[in-house]
Amino acid sequence: MKIGLMQFKPGSSVRSRKLPKDIKMLRDAVKKRGHKPKVLRVDKCQLYYTRTRPKLLYLGRPFPKVDVIIPRFTALENVALKASIVHQIEMLKMPIIQSYDSLVRAKNKLRTLQLLTEKSIPVPKTMVVNRFEFLDEAIRKMKKFPIIIKSPFGSLGKGVAIVESRRSLHSAFDMLLTSSDFNSLLIQEYVAESEGKDIRVFIIDGKVVASMERDSGGRDFRSNLALGGKGRMVRLSKEEEAISLAAAKALNLKIAGVDLLRSKDGPVIMEVNCNPGLIGITDVSGLDIAGMIVDYAVKYRKSLDEPLS
Repeated sequence: MKIGLMQFKPGSSVRSRKLPKDIKMLRDAVKKRGHKPKVLRVDKCQLYYTRTRPKLLYLGRPFPKVDVIIPRFTALENVALKASIVHQIEMLKMPIIQSYDSLVRAKNKLRTLQLLTEKSIPVPKTMVVNRFEFLDEAIRKMKKFPIIIKSPFGSLGKGVAIVESRRSLHSAFDMLLTSSDFNSLLIQEYVAESEGKDIRVFIIDGKVVASMERDSGGRDFRSNLALGGKGRMVRLSKEEEAISLAAAKALNLKIAGVDLLRSKDGPVIMEVNCNPGLIGITDVSGLDIAGMIVDYAVKYRKSLDEPLS
C-alpha cells in the first residue's frame, strides 16, 4: 500500500529539505510494515478549479496516487485556510484519516470548549472576553488569582500565560487590544492542585493507547515536554479514560492527544490536540506510536469499498 504523509510547516522553514522527526518516525513505520511512504509537502500543492470540478495538483502535475493520507496538521494561524487542502482531498474522495472539520475544531480552543460542554464533558471554568469592561466580571467568575489567559489558537504551550493580579490582567489585556489580529481572550481558572502537571492521553481509533503525566518540575506552570517538562507513564482512572475518549469523539478525531488536569473536584479536559507529538509519548511509553497510527491508516483504507490503487 502507498501511504501519503502530509507535512504542514509554517513560514519560510517549509523550504527546508530536512524532514520533521515525527514525519521520519511515520515514514520508518510505513517502511517497516512493508508499505511505501510518500511525503507530501503542502507548499508543493496547488488547488485548481475548472469550470465545474475541483482538482489538486502537485508541483503543477497530477497529485500523486496514494491509498491513504496521514496529515500532520501544524497550522496555528489562518487555520481554516491552511486546512482547505484537507477539504479539497475530501471533495476528491481521497482517503484521509482526519477530516477538515475535526482539524479546524480542534485548533480553535473556543470551539473545543463549546463541543465539550455541549456533551457535558468537564472543562476548567472559562470566560471569553473581547472587551475591556468585561474583565472584572471575568475575575469575579474565576474567584481568585492566579488565573490563566489563552489565545483561541496555539499549541506546545504557546499563546498561554499565567496572571497573578488584577493589575497584571488589565495591563496584559490593554496591550493585546493594540494588536491588529486580536479577537478574544480565554480567561480560565488556575487548577492549583495540578501543580504544573497534566496528563496527556494518546488516542487512536477510539482507544487509549498510552498516557503519561507531564511535570514542569516547578520551572513553569505549563508542563509541555517541548518547554522542558518531564514525562512518566501514568495509570488513568475509569473516569479519566471515559472523558478523554468522549472528548476525542466530540471533535470526531481519530488520532488525538487529550490533555487533562486532576482537580479537587475531579478530572477536567484542558485541551484536545489533533496533531499530538509522537516523540515524547514514544520515549516515555516505549511503544511504537507511529506504527500504531500507520496500522490504523491501513485498517481505515481497507474498510473502504474503493479498490486500492
